[in-house]
Amino acid sequence: MNNSFDTVIKISSERAEIVVEQLEGSVISRKTLSPDTFIKALLGSRYDDGMHMTGFLPEHCFAATVVGENRIFFLRYPELRADISYYGTEYPNFPLPRLVFSFKYLPDCGKIGGAGLAVVKDERLMPDTVTYTYPFSNVFQDKRICLGNNALPVYKDPTRIHTLMRFILSFPNNDDMFSDKNNKLGMGYRDLLEHLKDKTPSYYYSDVLKPDGKTLKDFLNGR
Repeated sequence: MNNSFDTVIKISSERAEIVVEQLEGSVISRKTLSPDTFIKALLGSRYDDGMHMTGFLPEHCFAATVVGENRIFFLRYPELRADISYYGTEYPNFPLPRLVFSFKYLPDCGKIGGAGLAVVKDERLMPDTVTYTYPFSNVFQDKRICLGNNALPVYKDPTRIHTLMRFILSFPNNDDMFSDKNNKLGMGYRDLLEHLKDKTPSYYYSDVLKPDGKTLKDFLNGR
């Protein structure tokens, strides 16, 4: 008994559908598929038992995404304090809420192609961890960091990318994208900094931060 057969795939661009014809002897059977169904069938038939190493990840990295040849690393800032400045005023060891960063890494040149910042609930990080509106400046509503004219280091070794978190926090702060509506106290930037400099990081969660209605999963998915 001959169980061999030929399969012909016909793509109709006008009707946005795919016709799969199976020829077995003189018998032809046809099935119409949507493009999505066809793609899922192809991907589902792929068998790969090879091992694919990520390589060493940056310190404090809790997730990573592959986008073509590039990588997006998600890092948890390990401290709740940093040295910051605002229009010439230094605020050493300033208290901060829990922060997580995203860095798009371009391995061909070692450069950072983009960065993001989210404020999260200070707990074990999970997909449903609550995120908050960043109460300070230089962060867009979609959590992208405005890097301005600041030149970022080149990282031939991506394991060193964790140093970028402190580097970005050390940038001089200004009023770009700051709004008193982004903190529950309704304070202006300098008043807010003066008010917070002697507080504990936990004070943010009780009196300052506003939930943005999203979760860490949204941040990981770029939403």
